[in-house]
Amino acid sequence: MKFSYLFKSTLVLGLVFSALFVKAQNNDELLNLLIQKKVVSQQEADSLRSDLALKEQVKRDKENQHGITIGSRALQISGLLQTEYEGFEQSTKLNTFLLHRARLDVKGNVTDNWSYEVYTEFAGVTPKLLDAYTTYKIADYLKFTAGQFKVPFSAESLTSDADLLFIDRSQVVNGLAGRSTDVIGNQNGRDIGAQLTGSFAKIDNRYLFDYYFGVFNGAGYDVTTDNNNQKDVVGRLVIHPIANLSIGADFYIGQDVFAVGTAAAATHKRNRQGIDGTYVWNKLSLTAEYDRGTDATINRNGWYGQAAYFVWSNKLQLAARYDTYDPTQTITTDRTTYYIGGANYFFNKWAKLAVNYIDAREQTVQIKNNIFEAQLQVTF
Repeated sequence: MKFSYLFKSTLVLGLVFSALFVKAQNNDELLNLLIQKKVVSQQEADSLRSDLALKEQVKRDKENQHGITIGSRALQISGLLQTEYEGFEQSTKLNTFLLHRARLDVKGNVTDNWSYEVYTEFAGVTPKLLDAYTTYKIADYLKFTAGQFKVPFSAESLTSDADLLFIDRSQVVNGLAGRSTDVIGNQNGRDIGAQLTGSFAKIDNRYLFDYYFGVFNGAGYDVTTDNNNQKDVVGRLVIHPIANLSIGADFYIGQDVFAVGTAAAATHKRNRQGIDGTYVWNKLSLTAEYDRGTDATINRNGWYGQAAYFVWSNKLQLAARYDTYDPTQTITTDRTTYYIGGANYFFNKWAKLAVNYIDAREQTVQIKNNIFEAQLQVTF
């Protein structure tokens, strides 16, 4: 009796998947055996090999965002390249091209429970080690991470550099989340320590709560030792009351070494509190965040609100942001507010062109310091 091609294909696929499951023999060996037994022809076997290879590649692409996997899931390599142009209204500043970020990410899953990541920045004078950590997953509700990684404070600080709506982060995040204008210097929002994370209370295929609790040195990233004997404590809780809505609250309690005014650097209090919310509906996304901090005796606060909408398919996205920051609340003349308009054009899922215009407003004396920025981004 002749077997139909459909029946034979179903039979062979079942046998192949069974063989893969029990690891009795590989695909080629099984197909060669079926050819010898005259169950399938050489042409049918070649077609089945092609179908299996295509399905396996699709599966790998879904598991790996960038579609590149070396060896197995134990070693995945990806990267980020951002080239930026800055045009300044101030005559004292030079318009320039710069290499904003050039990063290489190596990560993987050693087992179902153990994973790791090593993330390096090559832009700048010397390379910097951004992330180097391992995570042990007991269950979705309990994961343990140790090493160097992002401190779980601020929704925008925790957002990947490749996924930002605007070229630069907000003033308040740069000032209070261990970034460019923080008293501890630019630590890329990272530190060395350990944390517990997890998600629980599953409703309609989504978790209602995500939590983070960590203990860190407070000395920043890419350093060899702590700079004081105190350890900083960080906590964050995110609630997802409905689909596509996230509401977060976080705190940071620390004592770190920095200078206040003209005095020499010493150990001072560095505390933070923040709340944030994000809602995504079809092509519209809305985000707002408020953070405040105390450095020694100086209180600082600020917030931003932003909206973005895809006006053309998933290619062209327009965005707007209101961004205000007060670096010293006891001084009533130093608040700065940015009005930012932006556009993002996505060539595909790997390449994006971002254009921003920043209208900067000072609280008292106005300075001609508006900025035009353009950035070409490629991920792999």
